[in-house]
Amino acid sequence: MNNYEQDSVSIKQSVNRRSFLKQGLGCATAVATGAALSNNSQANFPKGGGKKVQTVLGDIDPQKLGATLMHEHAPIVDWSELYETAPAPVKPIRKQMIARTAAMLDKFHDSLTEGQGPGAVVECTPIRVGRYPYLLADIAKKTKVHLIACTGFWCEALAPQHPWAVRMSVAKNGIKQMAGLYIKEISTGMEDPRGEWGEKFTDIKAGIIKIGTSKHLRPSEKAVHVAAAIASKETGCPITTHTTDGGGFEEAVLLLKHGAKPEKVIIGHQGNMDDRENSEAPEYHRQIASLGCYVQFDRVDHKKYECDKQARLIKALLNSGFEKQILLSHDHAPYYYPEFTAEKKSAEKWMALDPDYTTCTTKLVSELKKLDVTDAQIQTILVENPKRVLAF
Repeated sequence: MNNYEQDSVSIKQSVNRRSFLKQGLGCATAVATGAALSNNSQANFPKGGGKKVQTVLGDIDPQKLGATLMHEHAPIVDWSELYETAPAPVKPIRKQMIARTAAMLDKFHDSLTEGQGPGAVVECTPIRVGRYPYLLADIAKKTKVHLIACTGFWCEALAPQHPWAVRMSVAKNGIKQMAGLYIKEISTGMEDPRGEWGEKFTDIKAGIIKIGTSKHLRPSEKAVHVAAAIASKETGCPITTHTTDGGGFEEAVLLLKHGAKPEKVIIGHQGNMDDRENSEAPEYHRQIASLGCYVQFDRVDHKKYECDKQARLIKALLNSGFEKQILLSHDHAPYYYPEFTAEKKSAEKWMALDPDYTTCTTKLVSELKKLDVTDAQIQTILVENPKRVLAF
């Protein structure tokens, strides 16, 4: 038995034991911790009236989602604050950003077949790297698709972690503070980045928690993951992850160890070097899925994530019986600010990209059908799985 298999068995046993923790000291401790976090964040869970999906324009019935792209950026990514410089100005081109992004999302809507509309996009730009809640809401008002925003801190070796997250990760009770921030953003509204850190909040709620890892989990990244698990356990909100040529299985194990439910954990950026060694690692995907987590192929048609390759990996999971644990997306962004270390920034330096949000629903679907993937299986992956994981 390899290390992944041993960890799988251990986690499965742990998950099975949770049902017995509703009695005795374990329950008392969990309730006390949850109550403290709820008081700190003004959370009010569980919701009444059945599970809903939290979009930037309010709660909706999951039946109204349609086909959902589970990991996109719409409209901007700006790493400036990761380098402790001021964000790039948005106001001068705000109207352009809204109109152009909404038009791109409407093309996605127009690519959907009967029974797949109106469509939805999970906007995975987390705290302080280009997430502007009011901008997202204004885009949502102009497009036919639903937008779901995220809380959480981005982590990856390519850039520094946000200093706000770093400071909380090493502070006394900092992980609980971070979890409280996530819970507040889910339960009452996301932070407004136009003020100082945590100074102002909007009434626009996050509907998913976004976190990430470098090729190997670093200490500050572990703190962000533990906080996400606590927040997910408290609210029921799903977690979606960024990976970098490996680390997805370790993410899943860590999140489940700290109380996240496997059916609310999405391991992202799968489809290339996921086991750190092989271009295609179908057994690695099966190990993640065997924990009960979702396997997300969300860089469809990027370099090294070609459609035919992603289709093969999806087909392998289908053949192993994991139809209900597969999710899709592109990881696209219409705008990116490349000069993030510059002290002075101008709106003219925004890089306008030309992403195609229809690739999953057109080109990838065509490749899947070549492998005899059925329309019913495609409907499960594009429509049924997202509405299940996003509802809480």
